[in-house]
Amino acid sequence: MSEPSDAIDLPGQLQTLTRQLTASNPELYRHVALYLQVLRQVLPQRVQQACFYLATQIHPQRYVDLPEERRRLLLGQINELVSRCSSLLTVEQLVILASQMSRERQRRERHERQQLLEELSWDGDSPDRSPEPDPLPPGSVQIAMAPPLTGASFLMAALARGAGTPGDDASAGDEEADEDTDGDGEDQTEDEEQDDGDEPESPGDGSLWQAGRLPEDPEQVLRWMDGMELALGRRLRNLSHAINVELLRGGVSRSLLPVSLLDAVIDGQLETMAAPANLMRLPLPFGAGRSPQAHAMAVLLRPVELELEEPRLRTCRRRLQQHRQEVRRMAQQFRRLQRRSRIHQAEQLWLQDIRPPSIPSD
Repeated sequence: MSEPSDAIDLPGQLQTLTRQLTASNPELYRHVALYLQVLRQVLPQRVQQACFYLATQIHPQRYVDLPEERRRLLLGQINELVSRCSSLLTVEQLVILASQMSRERQRRERHERQQLLEELSWDGDSPDRSPEPDPLPPGSVQIAMAPPLTGASFLMAALARGAGTPGDDASAGDEEADEDTDGDGEDQTEDEEQDDGDEPESPGDGSLWQAGRLPEDPEQVLRWMDGMELALGRRLRNLSHAINVELLRGGVSRSLLPVSLLDAVIDGQLETMAAPANLMRLPLPFGAGRSPQAHAMAVLLRPVELELEEPRLRTCRRRLQQHRQEVRRMAQQFRRLQRRSRIHQAEQLWLQDIRPPSIPSD
């Protein structure tokens, strides 16, 4: 059984790749910090433009009817909200929020998995369970009243039974979703020969969100970037909701869209109508006859719209995307080298095991 000539150098290749990634991490940090710096600079103006449109083009009469003191108070409150949010738009603050969001997701997944296990478990001592039916004649078919198991439910139950516990490593299921979040299909088909069951366990989030330090594994760096994007979206969503609350308190708007609707629009689960930048126009499911479609408008700040309005943000985003492509290339190479290393180790152990045991000489 032949072995590759470079098999003995696989650990050295992995170390070289790790050193390259570590050397590029400071550049990634600078790219993220510069993006956030530009965002802090342009955010007040973009918020003012969105609120100006709502107050003067959508609800002009309501704004005119407000006393001068109330108008000034409203604008001051909005500026204060933007200032407080801007102070949180730093790499360090987003790392903290991304870590919290990761723990929230893990707790939610563990809870859902536990619920699924409870639904799938049949306790013989349960008073709600009907007694065992009498044996059926040969060839008969019994139709159970329990709901059928879906493919995902069956797989989850099988995994949980194999693990013995509901699974403390809830972050392992995020690896495939985090490999490609930009929508590029070029990297989704690589390593087709890789067996999912042969994957090593992913490091915990404790090493992923260490303050002031980026991961030294390319897969973890991709997850770090994704987590930072989610944290940024959460910050802007919270600011949008707070501004909408102030517009409602100030009397400019008469309704408040719940946070769940904002999240649904951000996730693409709800279709919206055309609206100016950083605003959301949501059609309402009621209207009278031939009257125009009823709708609700609210402030909704999203990175993609802010980037469309600001060339400097687009430049920063382009640099981040280029860096992501490079890290993704490293991640693909890292996975290939790891798999080859595991194969080489398995082959060496196999050859060692099939050799007859040496007989000690007298």
